[in-house]
Amino acid sequence: MSSSKRRAPLSIDFIIVGAGVAGLASAFRLCQAGHRVRILDKAPGPNRRAGGTHLPPNATKVLVDWGFKDELLKHALSTRASTFISRCLEWKEDVLQETGADYMVIRYRDLYDMLYRAAIKAGARITYNATVTKVHANPPRVELQDGTVLKADMVIGADGPRSTVREAVVGWPCEEVPEGHSAYVETWSSAIIPRDVLQNDPELSNLTRFHENRPDYPIWTGDSRHVIAFTVAGGAEFAVHAFLPDSEVDDIGDQDGWDVIVPRERLPFHFEPKLQRLLDIPATYQRVRLFQRECAEEWTDESGRLLLMGEAAHPLYPCVLQSCSMQIEDAEVLGTLFSRLRAWDQLSHLVEAFQELREPRTRAIYAKETKAFDTVWVGPGPQRDARDQALHSMMTEGHKGWDETKMRWQWDEICEVFGYNARDAAEDWWVMWDSSCQS
Repeated sequence: MSSSKRRAPLSIDFIIVGAGVAGLASAFRLCQAGHRVRILDKAPGPNRRAGGTHLPPNATKVLVDWGFKDELLKHALSTRASTFISRCLEWKEDVLQETGADYMVIRYRDLYDMLYRAAIKAGARITYNATVTKVHANPPRVELQDGTVLKADMVIGADGPRSTVREAVVGWPCEEVPEGHSAYVETWSSAIIPRDVLQNDPELSNLTRFHENRPDYPIWTGDSRHVIAFTVAGGAEFAVHAFLPDSEVDDIGDQDGWDVIVPRERLPFHFEPKLQRLLDIPATYQRVRLFQRECAEEWTDESGRLLLMGEAAHPLYPCVLQSCSMQIEDAEVLGTLFSRLRAWDQLSHLVEAFQELREPRTRAIYAKETKAFDTVWVGPGPQRDARDQALHSMMTEGHKGWDETKMRWQWDEICEVFGYNARDAAEDWWVMWDSSCQS
């Protein structure tokens, strides 16, 4: 039986702190498994922030398995290459098919709404304007800002890198050091750039059009900066994410978060003319700063009744390739494990298994995403020339045709990341653990 259809013999009550992608996806899967879930979030309502997000095959295969294939076909677009302007890094279709799913891009709000509706339909209760100020383990409960105390059998922290639940688990807040850059996401119409405003500019219209015979997305690189963009909303809109050094933005201040709005004229984009015209369209941008944050050493407390997940456990930079994917994988592993719950004494084993399965994976992804910045933030000079030549060679060889050796090389490169199957990882753990208990 598929774990998405399996209902746990023992159903329990969960409180999830945080109604982001991790919280909604986990609530959906836990409700599917027969558990009762309440989500608490301090925001006034659903977080439909601007911009888009990547859904690599490791995330897409989970969403398709959850029943979202039709919604993905409606809102997302498949892609097969990232084009460094004048150079191209292509994933061959045959190789991507081996990962088990498509590589897709989607508006963040479409992904969010998809998960929000699914969680509600599955039975989750979501309460906004509910700021959690304290978390306790014995018994599991949370205190809200208004003095309300809510109890459950388990409390899950999906409340981001500045997590209240993390502080209860490890004893102190997550330490953070500014990385030195911020991500800027355009706020046109509270979303992204509608393509119909580009019709009078043939260059920009062609740049932002989705080409079925060339499903790629552009990346502009520069000295300590880059811009990544992709067509979303069925081809009707264009998402742009710009990464700039904080040292070049006047009066950046200490404010941080998706509610920080920065006027266009304060941003020193300094890119080639075509991109400049595109970046000049929105009057304002949302800004979120990049911080270096450590993965939590412990994801659960001694009682096994408090658990961290998502960025509360393993922070990742915003707007990078795997930002949402890691949270979706977390939810699938969590839901699969807890669909097996049949006795109270299994709780501690399942939460320990969650960290055992997810920590190595998320640390490896963090290292890859961090290394990727070194590739795109190369200034003019021999190092950038060498990078461009390597990409050019890959593109040239690809145009000559891909033999089995070249296919195998690319598969080896992406298998670990794109080929990962969160459900299989959790099911394999259960088989091994259950067998050891029986022997």
